[in-house]
Amino acid sequence: MSVTRRIAIILTVIFLIPVLFFSVYEISSLNKDEKMIEDIYTKQLEAILFSVNQHADNALENWVAKAQRGFESSTIEQEVPSSIQALLTNAAIKIVFFVDSLADSNIRGYAQDSLLMDTLSPLIKSALLKNSMQINRLIGYKKSGFQKIEVVQSDWPGANNARMLIFIADGMDASFRIAGLIVDPSAVIEDIVGPRLQVIAKDQFILSVFSKSLISPIYSTQQGDTTRLNSDAFTKDLWIFPDYSLGIRTKGASLQQIVKERTNTNLIFLVGLDIVLIIALILVFRNVKKEVQLAQNKSDFVSNVSHEIRTPLALISMFAETLEMGRAKTEEKKQEYYSIITKETQRLSGIVNKILNFSQTEAGKKKLHIESIELTKEIQAILKTYDFHLKNKGFEYYFEPSDSLFVKADKEAITEMIINLIDNAIKYSSNQKKIEIVVGHDVNFGWVAVKDHGLGIGKEDQKHVFDKFYRVSSGNLAKSQGTGLGLSIVKQLIEHQNGKITVSSELGKGSTFTLYFPLT
Repeated sequence: MSVTRRIAIILTVIFLIPVLFFSVYEISSLNKDEKMIEDIYTKQLEAILFSVNQHADNALENWVAKAQRGFESSTIEQEVPSSIQALLTNAAIKIVFFVDSLADSNIRGYAQDSLLMDTLSPLIKSALLKNSMQINRLIGYKKSGFQKIEVVQSDWPGANNARMLIFIADGMDASFRIAGLIVDPSAVIEDIVGPRLQVIAKDQFILSVFSKSLISPIYSTQQGDTTRLNSDAFTKDLWIFPDYSLGIRTKGASLQQIVKERTNTNLIFLVGLDIVLIIALILVFRNVKKEVQLAQNKSDFVSNVSHEIRTPLALISMFAETLEMGRAKTEEKKQEYYSIITKETQRLSGIVNKILNFSQTEAGKKKLHIESIELTKEIQAILKTYDFHLKNKGFEYYFEPSDSLFVKADKEAITEMIINLIDNAIKYSSNQKKIEIVVGHDVNFGWVAVKDHGLGIGKEDQKHVFDKFYRVSSGNLAKSQGTGLGLSIVKQLIEHQNGKITVSSELGKGSTFTLYFPLT
């Protein structure tokens, strides 16, 4: 397993897997948080509803107590007791009535409108008979010392706007009376429940009362509220009127929207954090991979340079020793050996100079003298100097000049870059020993292209050929010896002159390296 792959696995195990586990845990927690918020609001609604119902029950018990006192003080049938008269001043109470028993057909009552009492008396009697089981249960509660008030079903015109509340009152001679109130539920909610809701809601919530037979609320702590029943509010039934519901919601956005927005916000932050961490992991891995590759390239560089230096040193040592020991019998042989020693010395100097140039350029110590240079003439001068070397290697070269073209560059740097590119073309050419050098320009740059018909460079390797110490590790290119510094030096030199270098290559068809210089 390669070093980079081991590093990738270690980083994934140490860094990425815990992040993913944390993300999965947090995402699952978002649903729990949403449920928790809903539970909190539900419990809050239940507490508010309990308080409101208690308040309403207290009001009803107060009404029942006043009615009881009125029944006890009633002496003349036509006279309305003061306590009952006080009740009838309440817009919510339409009728106060009582009857001694279910068998008694004489219903005595008091109403805001006497005609209303005459109209509803037979209907009240009918409703009592239909709900006899419920009344008997209330009598049982009363005998046990518990006063309970219940709504009974009543079938008469306008029943949607009136409700019959039944309770058991004390009668004469320790007997019980069946008593009741005919009330307007909307008025009860407006006069009794409403003020309590306003105190509870303040500026934090919107509390609304809904009739299950209507769409919009019949009462709300917010004026102009048109929230529909069960649309975006938590609701619970009122005790006194089970067909009415109390709803709670937040001001502005609904609770569902708040929960959803909070969930989406947390999710976005979490996903964003994961993306940042994953990008950071990728960057760390790429930097580590780059450093590992650089270390490997340095190791290869030392190995290659050692081999490159060893070969000329061995030849110089061998032929110097041969000459020193007088083994060269003829003058011709001596000249041949001198020539080999000179050639290998130059080769060794070239390697050392290349390393020194790279070191100076890398450290920023190489001084460039940027001036206006006629590019075509400069390339012609380089080729004239290098003509013998090219022909000696068996290469033909074709030069395509351009018209008068002046660029901003350093003369020595141009020479070094072009020779580097030509040396590479020689090194990596096999059968077709042909090199083309073309000079041209575009809007912003003058350029020179060096094209060979050699081995070519693969797509993957083209991204790295300008890296320090990089050498192609597979294919025919790997067989050629070198330091891996030539193209890196060329790239550094051209960039120090505000230019650029590009490569176009295809395996088996050769490569084209193009240097771009800023126009004067």
